[in-house]
Amino acid sequence: MTHNKFKYAILFACSVLILFSESILAQSSPPLLSNDPGTPGPGNWEINILTSLERSNVNDEWQIPLFDFNYGVGERWQLTASIPFVISQEKGAGVKRSFNGIETRVKYRFVDNPGTTGSNFSFFPKVNFSFVEEKSTKWSLPVEWHREWSHFGLTAEVGHNWVNSESDGWEGGVGAALLLDPVSLLAEWHTELREAPFGLRDQILSVGFTWEWSKTVSLIGSFGKNLQGHEETPTIGSLAGFQFRF
Repeated sequence: MTHNKFKYAILFACSVLILFSESILAQSSPPLLSNDPGTPGPGNWEINILTSLERSNVNDEWQIPLFDFNYGVGERWQLTASIPFVISQEKGAGVKRSFNGIETRVKYRFVDNPGTTGSNFSFFPKVNFSFVEEKSTKWSLPVEWHREWSHFGLTAEVGHNWVNSESDGWEGGVGAALLLDPVSLLAEWHTELREAPFGLRDQILSVGFTWEWSKTVSLIGSFGKNLQGHEETPTIGSLAGFQFRF
């Protein structure tokens, strides 16, 4: 990425944050693609056991199960590890089954305004280690931000990605939530940015929900469609599972 393109990417990221600075609600991944600054709290666990499907014109990929472990360290820190078992089938080829990688993350909420008193910000850097592709490592440095109301809000995330230490563009998302206790209805627009400032790629529109059965168990799910279908990229995706908090 040239100096000018990098400058435009910075402007794009700042614009997203400024545009939504007045109204952000914490609604994190899963079931959405974007995350928020929320953490489980000191010594608390949040464990997601999920099933996901991504379907393209040439390949179907299941993650069944997908284990997502989150542990709260103090009020503002979170440690995360995600391990999927992947079942992949290319059209005209056989089925492949494997644990193909692990994703590790550390979140720090550097601006903390509890309740509805203001906006929250966090860093949530990610490293994805592949077990299948030799020397394939993906790094991501996103920033999350939210502000909430009693029954409605928005959430936003934007970050830069690197693959094998080489710059690989930006990605981000904006989501909305309608809180109807014990059910929350969710919607999200997520995109990648390859050629700043207007090269949006793989724009995904998703809807989802969370259903809080109890203080410790929730049912979550989502469905998304790629608005810019490419031959090898997923055209639709879905996710469903349980979230446990203790």
